[in-house]
Amino acid sequence: MATKKPQAPQSADASVVGWVSFLAVSALFLFVSTKAGTRGLGISMVVGSILQHFSGRGIEYGWEGRPPSGTITGWPAALFTAALGVAGLAVAIWPEVAMGFFGWDEE
Repeated sequence: MATKKPQAPQSADASVVGWVSFLAVSALFLFVSTKAGTRGLGISMVVGSILQHFSGRGIEYGWEGRPPSGTITGWPAALFTAALGVAGLAVAIWPEVAMGFFGWDEE
């Protein structure tokens, strides 16, 4: 179910960036290698956390298809985006470890 709430202008930009990121990471996985795709995923996570942090919006949560139950703001939101950025940086630096964690290293 879609809500009647109008979409913020920044949401459209974030949606385009998300699709471009998805297509780029998918292309890396399909046409280059699993290791390159994993690194691309890590870089995408870092860029996403930076964009989330500087967008100034909170992190909405709740059930999909319903209006958000609430919004995480302030230092908990900053801590969450920082943790996502650190995880993305770790995936980009050590793709072999991430591939083993997700089971992508099995032939």
